Amino acid sequence: MFEFDNAITELDLRLFQTIESQSTDLDKQSLLACELAVREIAPNYNYLEIGSHLGGSIQPHLLDPRCRQIYSIDKRPPSQPDARGFDFVYENNSTRRMMELLSKVAENTEKITTIDGDTKTISPDSIRDRIQLCFVDGEHTDEAVVTDFNFCLRVLDEGGAIVFHDAQITYNGIAACIRTLEEKNIEFRAYVLPHIVFVVEIGDFPLHKNKAIAERLRDNYVSYLFSLQDNDIYRRFATRFPFGLLRRIVSKIRK
Repeated sequence: MFEFDNAITELDLRLFQTIESQSTDLDKQSLLACELAVREIAPNYNYLEIGSHLGGSIQPHLLDPRCRQIYSIDKRPPSQPDARGFDFVYENNSTRRMMELLSKVAENTEKITTIDGDTKTISPDSIRDRIQLCFVDGEHTDEAVVTDFNFCLRVLDEGGAIVFHDAQITYNGIAACIRTLEEKNIEFRAYVLPHIVFVVEIGDFPLHKNKAIAERLRDNYVSYLFSLQDNDIYRRFATRFPFGLLRRIVSKIRK
């Protein structure tokens, strides 16, 4: 077994080895960089995750001795809407299965609190601790992202971070979240890490000063190109016959 402090410092992907996680290796390392930065700012931090499925992204926090409490919120649907225009299917999606898998990561899973439900209906009072790090990876629609973000704001500590996965899908929802912060004059800093991990620091919570985060920020061109290329299928679709021809006809008429 590897030593945790060394593994998190090196952003060691073995911290994700037991349970399959639906993210790229660069995503996983960006998430580990966020965890590394949080545990240095708040040595006894609390973690909230929305959309856990099998528990893949909970693994490193369960192993982290500096993580005091973990909250997992998931409404556990067999399928759910997706902003790309299709329903995303989750097979055998249950809290019981997730906890069985997490028990293989660490014998003691008592610091995990699971809540089956939707942030539209769950009371923030159900989160008994102030949260320093939130991870939003639930329903991939703009409306759901905004709802999840507002829930996180209500349970977040005075300083904390809200992290979104699959930012290239729910970018309009994330933009709406940023507008909310601007309109409410809430201090924040936002940026993206490779591949598609969007980070919002709330208040005085400077994750970006951590060396691991700073190094990944220097390579954020990777995030930009990945997001555009991932969505390039829609550009190719729009330019195919007959849609491309129709667009050119409309363009000529408008001129």
